[in-house]
Amino acid sequence: MDNRGATSSSLSRAAKGSDPEHLAPGRQLEEQGRLEEALAAYRALLEDHPGDHRIHYRAGCAALKKGDPDIARGFFETAVELDRGNARYLTNLGVALDRLGRREDAIRCYRRSAMLDGGTVVAHHNLGAIYAEQGRFDEAVRAFEAAIALEPDAEGYHNLGLVHYRADDFAAALDCFRRAVGCDERFAVGHYYAGLCLMKTGNYETAIAEFRRARELDAGLARVNFHVGCCLHKLQRFEQARAHLEQALDAFPEDGRLHYQLALTCDALGLHPEARIHYGMASGRRQTSG
Repeated sequence: MDNRGATSSSLSRAAKGSDPEHLAPGRQLEEQGRLEEALAAYRALLEDHPGDHRIHYRAGCAALKKGDPDIARGFFETAVELDRGNARYLTNLGVALDRLGRREDAIRCYRRSAMLDGGTVVAHHNLGAIYAEQGRFDEAVRAFEAAIALEPDAEGYHNLGLVHYRADDFAAALDCFRRAVGCDERFAVGHYYAGLCLMKTGNYETAIAEFRRARELDAGLARVNFHVGCCLHKLQRFEQARAHLEQALDAFPEDGRLHYQLALTCDALGLHPEARIHYGMASGRRQTSG
């Protein structure tokens, strides 16, 4: 795949307007990326306000952004103890535990968060990502659908589409990727995966249009030429297919699947000696996914 797909461990953010005035200096330092200073400012505040869960939470956020999930975990645990009904605190405790490799503990926090007033978008997304990684597709679908119910956006529909795609439900996946593009027409990876679904179901002309739109929006989607070449081959437009496959080969010279597809196309063109070269190069080469 050309993208990373759904990933867990996003950071749940609080609305600035909910912060008390004494947190303002620390928040300003956080926003400026001066995380060590922000953490010091929050620790200084805690000397006078040790029972203020909001300070513990913000200190945890600064530590997490700074790359110290264990320190963050301590602050978030205290914040949760002081305000047990706060879904955002539970979510970020889950993120810290997730980054520490404590996956099952993280899942418990995300689930607890999800039970509080619908939870947070991040908790649902992170649960969905974990379930998808574990092959628990039904649970992943429910988690991403819950995230979309709270915040319907391109990323949410895309993540839900990836779960359906991995389960080989290309019709449901295509619907999700089209909804993602509906939320943001410039969402390149949505067009790309819509193209993959269309290709899987034999809609080659429409797939080519989606792949080309994806490449217009993001030149980094380097596999597009390979997929367009495959579609053109299926449409028996072999000269065009060969041109796209050769362009793809410039980016992935060791891809065995690409060499094999190019060999088939050369055979179709009557270029049998060249086809034999690519069949030979396909043998033993690695297969690049996507």
